[in-house]
Amino acid sequence: MSKPRAPSAEAVAGWLTLIGALALLGSLFLSWSHQLQPGLVSAAGGLPVLRGVPSDPTAWQVYSVADVLLALLAGALFAAAVSGARRVRIGMLAAVGVGVAFTVHALSVPPSNGAIVLNPASGVAQYLPRAPSAGAGETIALIGLALAIAGLGLSLARE
Repeated sequence: MSKPRAPSAEAVAGWLTLIGALALLGSLFLSWSHQLQPGLVSAAGGLPVLRGVPSDPTAWQVYSVADVLLALLAGALFAAAVSGARRVRIGMLAAVGVGVAFTVHALSVPPSNGAIVLNPASGVAQYLPRAPSAGAGETIALIGLALAIAGLGLSLARE
């Protein structure tokens, strides 16, 4: 009986990059912010200004340009995983670094629509509490970007 062959390092690098690209793209459809906590919605008492504001928006709902750039990065990672030359993969590492920096920033300062609403129910002029928190999207994006970095690094180390 012959022993099963282990996958080559180049194949593993390609799969890591591909899975990272898919995770990054998938993260854009997950919640990137919990901007309206249930307590805030109930305290607001159904204020018209909060109608139509998603409480857990995806990256597509929160960003206007960054979401498209992250989707393009995922597409470029996919292309690099399938048939990227060495120079392309080196450039992809720089682009992934920018993506990591953006995602870490979004994780530490969760995106929100920036609305500050006066609470008329209290009888005293006060603003409704606002404490947006990060969603699962940023975490999945970071995992995807880390996998892409590992795949790109492995493929470059093998040459």
